[in-house]
Parts: sequence; C-alpha cells; structure tokens
Amino acid sequence: MPEYVLDTVALRVMAFADPRGVDILLEAIASSAARFPAEVYNQDEGTLPLEADDEGISELARGLRFARRQADTLPLVRAQRYQTWLENAAQLARHLREGSLLIDPLAVDELPRREDLRRTYGIGRGEAAGLVLVERYGALGVFLSSDAPACKVAQHLGLAYLTLAQVLENWVDRSRPTEEALDALLDGMRAARFGFTEGFVQDLKRRL
Repeated sequence: MPEYVLDTVALRVMAFADPRGVDILLEAIASSAARFPAEVYNQDEGTLPLEADDEGISELARGLRFARRQADTLPLVRAQRYQTWLENAAQLARHLREGSLLIDPLAVDELPRREDLRRTYGIGRGEAAGLVLVERYGALGVFLSSDAPACKVAQHLGLAYLTLAQVLENWVDRSRPTEEALDALLDGMRAARFGFTEGFVQDLKRRL
C-alpha cells in the first residue's frame, strides 16, 4: 500500500469543510492512514495564549487559532463560519488518537533538505517538509491543486502527487456518495475557502 503525505492546505480544507472530511479523504485514497510533518500540524495550537503571535507554531495550528479568534470576536452571523470550521476540525484529534493521521517529524539530517527546497523554490516550511517526506517514503503527496507551488515543485522533482480535485473524483468513483452528501462537502469546501469550477462540479455529478 502506498504512503500518502498531506500538505497543510489539503489537510485544512478537508478538516474544516465537513465533520467527515478526513474520513472522506482516506476513503478516496483507499488508505487506512496518511501522514504529514510537524511543520504542517503538531497539535500545538494551545501552546501559546490566543492573543500571542503565532510565530514558531505549525501551519494548521495557526489556522485553528485564526478561526478561534474570529469565532470569539466577530458578530454572531459572521462568526458562524469559523465556529463550524472549529467544530469540524475536532475530527483531527480522533484521527491522531486512532493512528489514521500520523505526525511524522523530519529527522535532523533531513532539515538541510527542507531548507534547500525552501530556498530553491520559494515554498513554505510545511510544503518543503512535506516534500521531504514524499522523498523519504517514495510517497504520494496530496496537495491543493495542480497549479499550487508544491505540485509544481513535485512535478519538477519527478515526485508523485494527487490534487484535491483527483481526491474528489476518486471518492465519487469509489464510495458512490449521494448527491446530497457531495453537495454538502462541496459547500463546506467553499466555506473553507476552496472551491471548484462549475464545470468540474457538474462533471462530478455526472460521475455519480
């Protein structure tokens, strides 16, 4: 069975969009588990006071702290979007506890490779660390979209990857969700600030 490495945005979108978002992701890739480096997420959102600067914590933890600040300070109607993100993201703790999501820190001797990828390609720490794991395991990276920087670097390096569009196509083909379940996921992804073109959505529905 191949290994899968998640980048920050792919993990964030699936965790924020739907209460079963991570389950859907794992169903789509036909895998019992996926991994990511500590730079992507390290369960460290509570290590600093909420009002403190987010410097030094993992990328998804920053997203969770942003959502909490918005939920706590915005008027109720506007805050609801962020509260839904937080409620859906509660699934992360269960998956980490059960081992279906794995935090996989880089080894000390892999850190220079992470920094080399950052400098050479101008990508973030989480993206670079994820690519190092893809190299380590000969894994498939799961990235946002084919025009995302991490995908372009993976393509340049000859590394295998999937996009979230391919993940949804696989889910529709393998799990045969109802149209209502598909619509709910797509609505949640849009609310989590990631959407697909109308043409792609209609193609998904035809695949059903």
